[in-house]
Amino acid sequence: MNQPIRCFVAIEIPETIQNKLARIQGTLRKQIQKASWVKPNNIHLTLKFLGDVDPDDIQTIGETIEGVAIRHRSFSLRVGGLGAFPNFARPRVLWAGVKVGSERVSDLAQDINVALTDCGFSIDTKKFNSHLTIARVKERIDLRPYANQYRQYDRIDGAEMSVRTISLIQSQLHPTGAIYSTLQSYSLT
Repeated sequence: MNQPIRCFVAIEIPETIQNKLARIQGTLRKQIQKASWVKPNNIHLTLKFLGDVDPDDIQTIGETIEGVAIRHRSFSLRVGGLGAFPNFARPRVLWAGVKVGSERVSDLAQDINVALTDCGFSIDTKKFNSHLTIARVKERIDLRPYANQYRQYDRIDGAEMSVRTISLIQSQLHPTGAIYSTLQSYSLT
């Protein structure tokens, strides 16, 4: 049995936007001491988490993702706004949102979700929310007092990008954090 590969499907984010989010993380660190901050170069937009996959299935999964990619046109995306799952009163995950292109991202995620059932993956039934995780909160904290202050991030200058590809990414877990490597990228039309 081959060693399984932990992976997910995502839109990769350019370094310029990752750097802008890193500056926001730096500001938020002062308010939230106990959090696991996503390394800026690991910030991405997950379309579907696949979990552990048999290496023998990677090619079929890739062909399925490629089949979805060619049915979608490239589009513009703009990152902006901060949010939390489940909410600011009891945050477990802090994220940056998608201000422009969110519907296109949701359509892409839904298509991938359905197409990958042919590869044995179950359908994600939770409503898809276009977001980029920037931190996982480890302490019980109420961020509602900061909600008005966070509105300054509703518009992040220069946080626009063109989405031309989607990627199958491997995630290797290490004590120092996850290491991501792109297995394959698939072009949108």
